[in-house]
Amino acid sequence: MKKLYKPILALILLFAYGCESLDETPFSFIGVSNIYSNEEDIDKALLGAYEPIFQDGVNDLWLFLSLSGPSENVTVRLKAGAQGRMASVNFRDSDPQGGMWNNYYRGINRANTVIENIPSVGLDASLEEEKIAEARFLRAYYYFNLGHMFGAVPLHLTSTSSFDDESVKKPRVSLEEIYKVVEEDLLYAENRLKTQDEWGSTNEGRATSGAAKAFLGKLYLTMAGKPLQTAGMYAKAATKLAEIYGDYSLVDDYANIFDINNEFNSEIIFARPNIPNVNGSGTVLTFFAGAPDTPFAFNGGQYQFALSEAFYDSFDPDDERRDGSMLYSYTNRNGVDVTYNRTGTSTPGLQFGGPRKPNGIPFNKLKDGDVGTSPFNHGNDIIFMRYADVLLMLAEANNEAGNSPAALPFLNEVRNRADLGNITETDQALLRAIIKQERKWELAGEYTEYYDLQRWGDLEASMAINPDAIQLNVTYDPKLELFPIPLSQIEANPNLLPNNPGY
Repeated sequence: MKKLYKPILALILLFAYGCESLDETPFSFIGVSNIYSNEEDIDKALLGAYEPIFQDGVNDLWLFLSLSGPSENVTVRLKAGAQGRMASVNFRDSDPQGGMWNNYYRGINRANTVIENIPSVGLDASLEEEKIAEARFLRAYYYFNLGHMFGAVPLHLTSTSSFDDESVKKPRVSLEEIYKVVEEDLLYAENRLKTQDEWGSTNEGRATSGAAKAFLGKLYLTMAGKPLQTAGMYAKAATKLAEIYGDYSLVDDYANIFDINNEFNSEIIFARPNIPNVNGSGTVLTFFAGAPDTPFAFNGGQYQFALSEAFYDSFDPDDERRDGSMLYSYTNRNGVDVTYNRTGTSTPGLQFGGPRKPNGIPFNKLKDGDVGTSPFNHGNDIIFMRYADVLLMLAEANNEAGNSPAALPFLNEVRNRADLGNITETDQALLRAIIKQERKWELAGEYTEYYDLQRWGDLEASMAINPDAIQLNVTYDPKLELFPIPLSQIEANPNLLPNNPGY
């Protein structure tokens, strides 16, 4: 792999990007068909198992709206159709989350294929274990997300080449069973994978030992919270996450975390690398989030989602994360200074507009300065795990485990980077509220919000102040704690019934 990884990645991205719908095609178990004869063949097959992570690039907006949209912080311009429904937490079984189901199960099947074929190659024992660990990390990642999104799902631990085989049309198993497999896979992977330093810069984006431990910690934190509320998991999360404390470090300047010239910095644990201007590959997020007439906005910017005024106002004015996350003022491509125009003011400037004219402030974390001639040329990587998340999880886990004083150093490390003072509160309930708010400020738009709301049991409270839910008169229903099983999958496999409650 060495120097071949990024060129092959570029090809994967090329085929991954497009505008076709992914919610109509039933999941196919057909995986990669390789002749496994040497390490290079295994590495090529492993890249195929990574492809569903890159495939999410087709639906960057849908993934964002699925995981970051269900919060009080995000507002969407287009209220009609799936985009508006997902932002207001009003899911349907025909919405684009079906594409994510399809993607993740494709990745699972490819990972299973690699795991089954590696022993026949004759690699050294340690190298064989390393390759299996990489495949098992990916399988765990896919199942972890499926469990978060859909709850009970089918469990496939062997590869399948045809959906015509009735044995693959399995019923769903419990969330506990899914998470048991995730735990086993990550425990296998954590001490067999390389560190990022060992991988080197030509293999950015591959699974690492640090990523396995970070996701193990997040798994335990998830199991501790709702709906499972498994005893002892907060302490277990704290112990596991502490194993990588100090292995990474916070970037001094918050905005530089997301700078295209500073990707895979000391804070990044697991991310999807994007390659700009390579046959149209890259991320579409900036296309949808770019403020009009900015140097980084293709064709003026679609500007389809933004962060709310209330979220902007919630920050301490000295908090560096406010301007690092939100583009309240900027200089446009014509050299004109533009300031966000609040409703009822006469100051000229930008106002988030469109149908029903919701108010919002442009998103500032994905800002590529060279978009070329296509909206798909943006090069910002998509970050799925970074060190600040680990620190805040450490704070939460220690606080919930009954050791609130131990939570403070981790919490304050994140706050100090944002130029804020220390928290000294040790009352568990009060500190819990502080940690929740810190996660909202620190990780806005980074695919964590929906999972956090699930774990905390706060989705109902969030919907009460969600600007899109209010505007569309969408009220909380317990069914919204999970996505519905996609209709296309039920039609292909009736054993998936019954659907999640309420659908």
